Amino acid sequence: MKQVKYLYLTICLIISLQSLHELRASELATAQTIGFYTAGCIKHSSALPRDGAGYQVIRLSRDRFYGHPELIKFIQSLAREAHGLYGAALLIGDLSQKNGGPMPDGHSSHQIGLDADILFWQNPIATIRTLTLAEREMIEPLSLLNPSLTGIDPTRWSPVHAKILRLAASFSDVERIFVNPVIKKRLCEMFPGQQWLNKIRPWWGHDGHFHVRLQCPNDNPLCRPQEPVSEGDGCDGELAWWLSAKVRRQELENKDKPSTRIVRKLPYECLSIVY
Repeated sequence: MKQVKYLYLTICLIISLQSLHELRASELATAQTIGFYTAGCIKHSSALPRDGAGYQVIRLSRDRFYGHPELIKFIQSLAREAHGLYGAALLIGDLSQKNGGPMPDGHSSHQIGLDADILFWQNPIATIRTLTLAEREMIEPLSLLNPSLTGIDPTRWSPVHAKILRLAASFSDVERIFVNPVIKKRLCEMFPGQQWLNKIRPWWGHDGHFHVRLQCPNDNPLCRPQEPVSEGDGCDGELAWWLSAKVRRQELENKDKPSTRIVRKLPYECLSIVY
């Protein structure tokens, strides 16, 4: 009788796992990113669970934890590997809204479910327990730069930051990872000539978090890809331009101005999804 009971439970478990697999396959088949990273939407997005192996989602009240299933899979895989290899605990910031589209504040991209912000900060509490919802709401990115924004703050920088970025860049569907130019410079000094640096793109801000962007999924024909990055490790003249005194001065001046955001026209297919 016990053998029959165990056999029944085993069959039920197999059926449940098969159903879960079919559901995930269905999600992958129906999710569609439409438009461009800065002007688009997503149909049938998936929500990133607020806790997982090696990660915790912060500021849940913003309701920006949705993405294409491929993005969800990437975050979970990255967090699991980073935790297993380095003991890291990733704090996940903004992905996209449930249907994508422009956010009310803070981003011009993150519109099609293929962008994710991940904090550099390794919160010591998050490495040993699950943060409360209230604790997560209070977390803000912690800059890795010195007060003058001209170099790395040695009291905040850790080799694990570079290891996590290198691991993230190793995923084939990662197209770009945006970091502050000063952080890119540090990586160029640490890993001269290494090809993965090609995916690490300098962009102002991004000193307390890195921004991962996935490429358009192959079966999403309405997703418009970004122009490919130039060849090389990106540690040459382009980085020098970002770090030039003129560009630095412009960035500091822009920080003191009210933020303005260009609202781009959405694809026609997004109008019934976003609004």
